[in-house]
Amino acid sequence: SCGIFAEYVSPPYFPHYYITNNLRSYSCLNVKTLRYSMANLMLRSSTKIVSSQFGNRLVISKCGLFGGSNSCSTTFLQAQWAKAFISCEELRRDIKQSRIDVSLITKLDDMSNKICVVADACNFISSYHSCENVASAAEEIYIEAISYVEALNTDKALYLKIKTLKDDSAAWRLLDLDSRHATNMFVDEFEKSGTQLDTEKREIFVDTSNSIFKAGSHFVEAADKPTNISLGKCPTPLLNLIRGNSSLTLSASDLNSRYDDVREASWKIYHRFDRSREAILCELLKQRQRLASLSGFEDHCVRELRGSIANTPVNVQDFLNELNFQLQDTVNREADVFRKSKRTRESVGIWDISYYAVENRYKFLQTYPIFQSKLTLTSVVAALNKLSQGMFNVELVNETIKTDEVWHTDVLKYSVRTQSGQTLGIIYCDFYKRPGKAEHICLHTIQCGTFTQIPIVALVCNFDKGDCIQISDVNLLFHEYGHALHAVLGRTQYQHVSGTRCPTDFAEIPSILLDSIINQSSIMEALFSPKETSKGHTINLPSISISDCYNATETQVQLYYAMLDQLLHSMDVKDTRQIASMAQEKYLSQFHIPASTAWHQRFTHLYFYGGRYYSYLWAQAIVNIIIERHNLKEEIHYSPEIRAFFEKGGSMDCSYQIESLLGEPLSIDTMVASLVKPLTSFNALIESS
Repeated sequence: SCGIFAEYVSPPYFPHYYITNNLRSYSCLNVKTLRYSMANLMLRSSTKIVSSQFGNRLVISKCGLFGGSNSCSTTFLQAQWAKAFISCEELRRDIKQSRIDVSLITKLDDMSNKICVVADACNFISSYHSCENVASAAEEIYIEAISYVEALNTDKALYLKIKTLKDDSAAWRLLDLDSRHATNMFVDEFEKSGTQLDTEKREIFVDTSNSIFKAGSHFVEAADKPTNISLGKCPTPLLNLIRGNSSLTLSASDLNSRYDDVREASWKIYHRFDRSREAILCELLKQRQRLASLSGFEDHCVRELRGSIANTPVNVQDFLNELNFQLQDTVNREADVFRKSKRTRESVGIWDISYYAVENRYKFLQTYPIFQSKLTLTSVVAALNKLSQGMFNVELVNETIKTDEVWHTDVLKYSVRTQSGQTLGIIYCDFYKRPGKAEHICLHTIQCGTFTQIPIVALVCNFDKGDCIQISDVNLLFHEYGHALHAVLGRTQYQHVSGTRCPTDFAEIPSILLDSIINQSSIMEALFSPKETSKGHTINLPSISISDCYNATETQVQLYYAMLDQLLHSMDVKDTRQIASMAQEKYLSQFHIPASTAWHQRFTHLYFYGGRYYSYLWAQAIVNIIIERHNLKEEIHYSPEIRAFFEKGGSMDCSYQIESLLGEPLSIDTMVASLVKPLTSFNALIESS
């Protein structure tokens, strides 16, 4: 749901999702993510003197985590939370007694920041810190902080004070545009949290929020649970996988076998209909509808989309329906290619899409010599720096690590600097996998950038040491680096609207922009031939983006997911399988899906992005238009308009920012065309060759 004092996130396993507002902590996979502002909360972490292929790692002095002045024990964590609590209570009383002026917004923003200093930091530390005692203490403090956040989110006196500021015409005229926008956001978030309700309804609202959290947690747990098959019930194609055991355990990672019959059998068993998962999902949907009704909204989607670029579910569904109509021919042609690859005349199964898309994409790219080179982390960092310099006039500078500054010896530190040497922000990079570390690529905002505060972010990956990196992982890394630059370049009056703190369909634009221009020659040259980047030689590249290679069917699948997300969250649902079947018939009819399965029961984004999963396609459409309008298709170059777009974060109305960047209002026809055109162009390229 929403709230003012905790930041909006849509990750799995994130306990306070139901009281958060409109920011996303980003990851391309299901991962634990968060937004946290460390300020002077600095925690002890063991750091050794090491050297790295990316630069000097010599420890020269002692400091706290993320470069602060304090190292600490679990006692220090507890003291920091007590200090934050006392400060927030003082601000809480002060706000209720304050005059109706801009100081209300400043104090409310300060409260939000003080809580996030501790709560979000503790959530991060409980996930990543190598010391078990520190991690355990951090988790306990985090839970305490969240209980306090819940009380603040439903404090009617705070809401009425801010609402008075918005409704007082004399006071409103004295606010600058940033303060007006922040005021509107605060009021909207309070109302989404049901704070305007009477006491009885607010209690029901809190109980319903708790029910959503519980149902969501159970849904994620059930969705991720492996399937066990006894030897007697194991299909013939899977018998070889048992290898002398009495049963077989299947998880999501086991569904991409290169053998067609094994892949099909695994998918059918793993995604078979499950009554317990169905009951949990229906309960989640029911409670969300109940919460929307309590808040005065027609349904959950209407509630979630208010303030986004799309703004209404009608706009989203019109967009998805038009995209579905225009994609059909290209998807059918791509399905024919997959049938030939599979050597079958029958329909390709849903379990075949990703496998044959990757296989055919790989074969296509291997016809270009540059893609036969190995990708290393050194070359990837060089490409990120090349992009930063070319598009934003900033550079990545490897910095020396100080004692206790990072949470693991693998972590590297880069400053983002202007050409004059001014440090705009810090990016900590945790590139390599290790025991106990979650398998994902994601971006964590540690400290937001304002006019007076330098932003700090952490980029977390899971690469193997010494091995080459896959191009698909590079795309994900560029995506998350887009979020990193959005946060690092952010400069706003209020930390509550800085960087990535904005509606999901808006926040995805910077990240998708960066991973969409990876195909440009200067970036490819830095990726695959880092030693040759300064020689200015030309390289042979396909005329289309890598992401458009055999991507029509996967776009169609994302469209189906997005529409199912809309349908399930816009009505009273008694049987999700019936709705999924109807959606499949209209939006995914080219591919065989057995009636005995219910793959949406394992689609955890129904919880984390409920009503907002359309955002990826929506943002990709806008990005394609931006690339066209700002001449970024062939070569990257500095654009002051795009730099300003990154700096403003969520401090201005998102639709206004997009229209200003594009030079015209958005239209569904233009957006759909921007998605379909590159896919059909790739189709024509393949047919002509």
